[in-house]
Amino acid sequence: MPLQRPPHIVCFAPYTTWSIHSARQVTILQALRLRGCTVSYVTCDAVFSECDVLQPANGAPAKKPANACLICQSSVAAHMASWGLPYRWLGRWLTTKDFSDAAAWAHGFRGRELTQARLGEWPIGAWVASSVHKHLRHSMLDLDDPQTATAYASYLYSGRLAAVGLSRLLEEEKPDFLLLFNGRMGPMRTALELGKLYGIRTLVEERGFMPGHLTLFEGRQCIDSRDLVAQWEIWKDTPLIPSEIEAVGKLFKERWHGQKDTVAFIVGGQRIEETRAALTLDPAKPVWVLFTSNLDETVGTGLAGGVFERHEDWVNATVDFVRRHPEIQLVIRSHPNSGSQRSFSKNAQELAFYEKLADELPENVRLVRSGETLNSYNLAALADLGLTWHSTIGIEMGALGKQVIRCGSLEVSAQPSLPTPANPADYVRMLSEALENKAADPLVFARTAWRYAAVAFFRYAFPFPLVKQSDWHIGEMSFTDYGALAPGKDMMLDRICAHIMDGAPIHPAPPERGADVAAAEEQAIRNWIAAADPGAAPVLASAS
Repeated sequence: MPLQRPPHIVCFAPYTTWSIHSARQVTILQALRLRGCTVSYVTCDAVFSECDVLQPANGAPAKKPANACLICQSSVAAHMASWGLPYRWLGRWLTTKDFSDAAAWAHGFRGRELTQARLGEWPIGAWVASSVHKHLRHSMLDLDDPQTATAYASYLYSGRLAAVGLSRLLEEEKPDFLLLFNGRMGPMRTALELGKLYGIRTLVEERGFMPGHLTLFEGRQCIDSRDLVAQWEIWKDTPLIPSEIEAVGKLFKERWHGQKDTVAFIVGGQRIEETRAALTLDPAKPVWVLFTSNLDETVGTGLAGGVFERHEDWVNATVDFVRRHPEIQLVIRSHPNSGSQRSFSKNAQELAFYEKLADELPENVRLVRSGETLNSYNLAALADLGLTWHSTIGIEMGALGKQVIRCGSLEVSAQPSLPTPANPADYVRMLSEALENKAADPLVFARTAWRYAAVAFFRYAFPFPLVKQSDWHIGEMSFTDYGALAPGKDMMLDRICAHIMDGAPIHPAPPERGADVAAAEEQAIRNWIAAADPGAAPVLASAS
């Protein structure tokens, strides 16, 4: 039943200092105020003993400064004053006893009890798990290790305080809508789950794949891609027009050369043949490349499964297959974010796995370690087959007409344009077919990959020019008058506000396009594939 009044929106933003997100949230809230809504902006006043902003894995110093929370609070106050939006601290809804109760409760768990910790109906141990994994940069947690247990208890303490304070806020204000950032990190996951328990509609904001782009999740964590899959199902049969092919091709070029905000794979300046020579690959034999994924951010969310029970099982199964087929040359590219100079801290568990694996590899397998200066897009270009877990490089390989097999879970990796085995035995079958060259026309992979890229990068994620992004975590308003947020001024802002106020769809429906557009799309993509060379310049020819 429609509301008889404009809705009341609560924005819980404990990490306001990441201004790319808070600036967007405030822009949306100010636009809602112009449309008659009431809003509450709630942030953190040193409530938490641990927070994601101060994790070395997110670029913070290894040793937390003693005055870190005071610095953060002063930054929040300065931002909110300049943005002209009233705000309140979470501590308003907490008492001194809440803090002592939280400490006694959090430190009363041992071993696996930490992950299963509950406060009444609230599974707080599960809600904070992803933050613990990222804090430690561990894919698996040894809960009997004192350091791990201490970190988990600290996040439980913070999680309980967030849950208690937020529940009182929600009961007091009875909002119609929650606006959040991320939804994965402990405090935001807590707010997201409480919103579900209270029956409150929620919108989660995150960065898109490119700077300046915004992605919205309806009641889901930011790594839950089911909404993106739904958009793909709506758009997958819509052929691309020349301007869309040009935009996607330009994006691929920028990623291949480390431009924009997409530099994780761009390490080293070799050309393709230099990469082949460096790895002593025989040009007469097929080359398969396995791109690993860095998992410490996705584990602990309940969404990080895959075809194999563990990521390592997938790697080992691939090596075992190639061991039986010496005519294949396999290159394993360990993810740069596991422990290269470009990563914030290191995932010691992943690095140790690949070091042990290196001692067991057959002669036809090459391992490129996380920290090695080798351009991964060159590997993609020279590969005959790409193997991925949930890396976006699989889409880019597909766009080049390469065959790709994906084994990561759909929730974390919405790449339904890529073939995915049903189980480990089916994976071996697909590898056998790839070896026998039973793959379909490369255009089949390319066309769906290009259409998927258009959906993921330009339709599901969309530009938000009202906030400029100067760095991955820094945002600044690009307007000087809030009149710029009035109805009719910005189409996407209008759509966001209409969704929050009336439940209207955020994303537009696809247009009708005929067979002539599909034929032109096919030829344009063939032209791009023929001209593409990620290891040389210029990389791509014009689609025209």
